[in-house]
Amino acid sequence: MLEFDFDLNDLCSKTDEELVSLAKTDKAAASVILSRYSKLILIKSKIYANSDTDSEDLHQEGLMSLLKAINAYDPSMGAKFSTFAEKCVVNRMKTVSARMGRSCSEVNRIDEDEAADVLSVEETPESIFLYKEFLDELLGSIDSLLSDAELRAFHLCMSGMTYKQAAKKLGVTEKSVDNAMQRARRKIRALYKKRHGKLKYDRVA
Repeated sequence: MLEFDFDLNDLCSKTDEELVSLAKTDKAAASVILSRYSKLILIKSKIYANSDTDSEDLHQEGLMSLLKAINAYDPSMGAKFSTFAEKCVVNRMKTVSARMGRSCSEVNRIDEDEAADVLSVEETPESIFLYKEFLDELLGSIDSLLSDAELRAFHLCMSGMTYKQAAKKLGVTEKSVDNAMQRARRKIRALYKKRHGKLKYDRVA
């Protein structure tokens, strides 16, 4: 039986918006959000992928985009978190897919309508536990994992800044921020893949 150092039932009963407010400083709340949206990310990664390898890369990008959405979400803008999060995830996947030379209009492996039912799937204690382990490992090793330039760019971009805004803040070019983030993503991808088999336990039926 899994043991948690937080009230799992209390967190799982909260709305997305309530969880996001907590998740900015609470890894347990962030883990619940990641678990809750895991199938949506998996479906979207299948939609915009053109090979198993690409799907894995897009799945990781989706997780990182969701973490960024948690930090950047502002309820005063009037949008539900689910709408904002899906937009962040899809936009990132489209960008990465385009870099891979894949036209999103060509993809028809999974019907987009399937995504509408995904968020009704309840998160499980096992999935929350695995995502919390992933966040613990990521956040615990990120200072040593990334260079100073990569770390600065990563924190700014994950806080919700665009590459252009981060570049202005750091006093560097937008291309420099892009390069730093690409290097950071490669390093984080290696860490992610260590747990990839467990984190992708949810399969599309």
